[in-house]
Parts: sequence; C-alpha cells; structure tokens
Amino acid sequence: MSAPLTLEIQDLRLSFKSWSGTTEVLHGIDLSVASGERVALVGESGSGKSVTSRIVLGTMQDVRSARVSGRINFDGRDLSSMTVAERRALRGRDISMIFQDPTSALNPVFRIGALFHEVLQRRDRRITKAEARRRAVKLLQEVSIEDADRVLDSYSFQLSGGMNQRVMIAMALINEPRLLLADEPGTALDVTVQAQSLELMRNMVDRLGTSVLFISHNLGVVREFADRIYVIYRGNIVERGPTASIFDSPKHPYTKALLSAIPRLTGGGVPEIEEHSPAFSDPLVTHNMTHDNMTHGSGR
Repeated sequence: MSAPLTLEIQDLRLSFKSWSGTTEVLHGIDLSVASGERVALVGESGSGKSVTSRIVLGTMQDVRSARVSGRINFDGRDLSSMTVAERRALRGRDISMIFQDPTSALNPVFRIGALFHEVLQRRDRRITKAEARRRAVKLLQEVSIEDADRVLDSYSFQLSGGMNQRVMIAMALINEPRLLLADEPGTALDVTVQAQSLELMRNMVDRLGTSVLFISHNLGVVREFADRIYVIYRGNIVERGPTASIFDSPKHPYTKALLSAIPRLTGGGVPEIEEHSPAFSDPLVTHNMTHDNMTHGSGR
C-alpha cells in the first residue's frame, strides 16, 4: 500500500516581474514526497531547485516581484491558500530547512543556546530556557557533539563549519517536523565532513520518520541518500523515478548528460552539458519522463 503524502505540489509556476516584462522560471512543477520518504530534486545551478523549496517554505511570499500559482498540499492542507502569518507559523515547527552554508545561516548575534530556545518556542511558547537547553544538549549529543554545553554557550562564528552543520541539523529536527527541506546541505564543507553530516542527518530523519525534500547537484550524494529522484531542467521536471532506475537507465537526454558529467577516478575530461544556463525566457519543449516502477512508498 502506498504511504500517505506529506507534500504534494501540483502545477507550480513562478514568475518575476521586471522592467522588461514578466519572466516565468518554473513551468508547472508536479512533485510529491510520501510520509517518511527521502526525495531528491537534482539539476544544475539555476535550474529552479532552490526557489521551489523557498515556495514550499513560504518565504517567496515576501518577494514583491514574484508571482506564484499552483497547489501545494502539506499533510492535506493547501499551503497556497494560507496567509503569510499562517505559513510563518509552520516554519521551524512542522516544516524545517537546512541551508547550504551553516555558518551564514545561523544568526551570529545570539548564542547557539538562545537560537535553540527560539526554535523550540515555535512548538511551545511556554517552554523554559532550562528545558530548551536540556533538549538541545540531548540532540547535540545525538549528532556526535560531546561538549554540548560549550557549543550552546558559543556564537556560530566561534565554531567550525562542520560543527555549525551539526548544530543546524539538530536545530532543524528538534521539533520533529513532518517535512525537512535540505538545500545543498554541506556544500560549503570539505567532502569528509559533508559525508559525516549527511550520515547524521539520514540517521535522524529515519528515526523520526521525517519526510525529506533533498536539493542537490551532487549526484553521488543523492544516490546514497534518496529513495526517489526528480530531475529539473530550466524550470521543468524532465524525469522522475526511483533512484536506482534513474542511475541505471536514465531516459531524458539531460539526465544522461548530468550522469556523464560526474567526475571519474579513472580520469578523462568531463563533458559539457549542452545549452548550459540558458535564459529562462527561452521556452523549453520537453516531456516529463517517468519510470514505470515509481512508487510513493519509501522503498527502504
């Protein structure tokens, strides 16, 4: 039996108004994430990955030049019909996000302990600083931070990038959200620390049963992390299916080009993807290719 859907995006479109007119950058995105499932949205820089996650999070409502249409259902609720205040109430409580650069994403003005307290207040305004600290210590230890008290008394600029990444993972998951948006997590870190951070994140979301929309251009990481993959190109979903099927038998030329562009240990040049970074105003005629054995279950 298919798992219920945590996130369902239907015909999502995004355009920006400028002096030269209106430019559409997302062209009818359809995407779903089942309960407890890890889904990846992959594509090169500028393809529309991050703005999709920002629309789900609700932060595009603050961009006056942006026009969003389509339906976004979260646990059966239509997010697109909610007010700005209602969407804001979901952030950090039911929907959390991990950003690319953990050091710049954490507010350097406040100590880490104060940031945890603020996040926990999203779930319970009455929570005390002492209780927030106790819960933060427990979760920081779960992401392999042994000196949790020192970290909570520190500012983000006093910690390493890898330490801040672990703090961010713990902070994003401390309220046990239903949906985690992970936008290129760990990209700013070296490969060893990035791998450790992603393993910690995978273990935690599996334990909590959190659904994940994982945004990345790193196909090696995606292969290890995701149950299913959506390939986005120039604001269009051009292929979708289980991870193994995408890697073993890609159907769309762009997916094949992305896979061919993965650097090999055996050496050799990396082929260039055709029409790299084209203008969004240039319409793209494409077909959404779906692998026959795609399911909405997690498959784990």
